[in-house]
Parts: sequence; C-alpha cells; structure tokens
Amino acid sequence: MLGLKSKTPEKWAKIAIQDLEIFLTDHAYNEIKAAQSAMAVINHRPNHTKFVNTMSALAIEEMQHFEMVYDIIKKFGLQLGQESQNAYAMQLRKFFPKTKNIEERFIQKLMLSSLMEARSCERFSILIPVLENEYPELAQFYRDLFESEARHYRVFLEYARIFGGKEKTDAIWDKLLTYEADLINRLGQKPLVHG
Repeated sequence: MLGLKSKTPEKWAKIAIQDLEIFLTDHAYNEIKAAQSAMAVINHRPNHTKFVNTMSALAIEEMQHFEMVYDIIKKFGLQLGQESQNAYAMQLRKFFPKTKNIEERFIQKLMLSSLMEARSCERFSILIPVLENEYPELAQFYRDLFESEARHYRVFLEYARIFGGKEKTDAIWDKLLTYEADLINRLGQKPLVHG
C-alpha cells in the first residue's frame, strides 16, 4: 500500500519503547512539522481552492495529532522535551539537487512530505504489535493514527503528480524511494519516529 522499498527492522520498535518520553516527544514535534509543511505549500497554489482547502484541513488534523500525542505524554507522567534534529529529513533533502526554481522546490516539498508520512505510517505498523502487551491503549492510538497518516501520504503524492506531471513525478519518486530505502537501512538505532 505504501510502496516503500525497505522495511523497518522490528528491533527499532523495541528501541522506541525503551524510551517513550524521547519517542513521544519526537512524534509530537513531527506532527507540528507536518502541519507546517502543509501550510507552507499553500503559498505555491493560493488560487487553487481544492488544494488550499485540502492542505489547510491536513494542517489542522496534524495539529490535532500533536495535541493527542501531547495528552498521552501528560497521561504517562512524562515531559515534552526539546525538539531534536531530524537526521532522516535532512538526509532526504540531499536527494534533490539545489535549485532556485520555485516550481521544482514545490514539487520536491510535496514528495518529501509524502515520503515522510509513508515512513511514519510504516513505522507505526511495526510499533503496534510491540506495544500490545505493555501499552495496549498506546497500541490502539497508533492503530487509529495509521489510516490518517496513510491518507496524508496519498494526498501529498497525488498533488505532486497533478502539479508536476504524473510521468515525471513517478520517475523521480521511484529514485527517491530507492535512495530512502538505503537511508532508512542505516538508521533505526534511536527512539525516534524516523531515527
């Protein structure tokens, strides 16, 4: 369904739940960044009503997810820590050559957002069975979140294809997936959503 070219090793999920405070903090900030990404691309098509409405609704939903994660942090008696650098996102951006072309950067942002949503979704699916025994309520939370994350992945990719051309976008997307598969195989040692 997600079309990713690699699977997260199950050991990552065990690393993630060993430090729930760091993991949940990272997840919370990822939701904020996802909302910011959705709002940032609106400026590229301000007169495309459907796109603006879709991205605005997506940003609101991401902030609702932030609030939900933050509520879980408080419920567990944990603290929302400081935002950490997202090495995954920084490395993903390196896939694209630097360009001053605003239109190219717009399509790149849509593809990167799509891929980050897809990987989050995949990671949640790996996390759920590991959470089942110790944290069944948290497992259900991630099960519920899975569907909306998958939808966000599809929305970003659909608009990249609409605005960038399907054939051209799909050719770049395939190469990006290969690059990401190699990248994600080198990560997975930290209790972070993409770490």
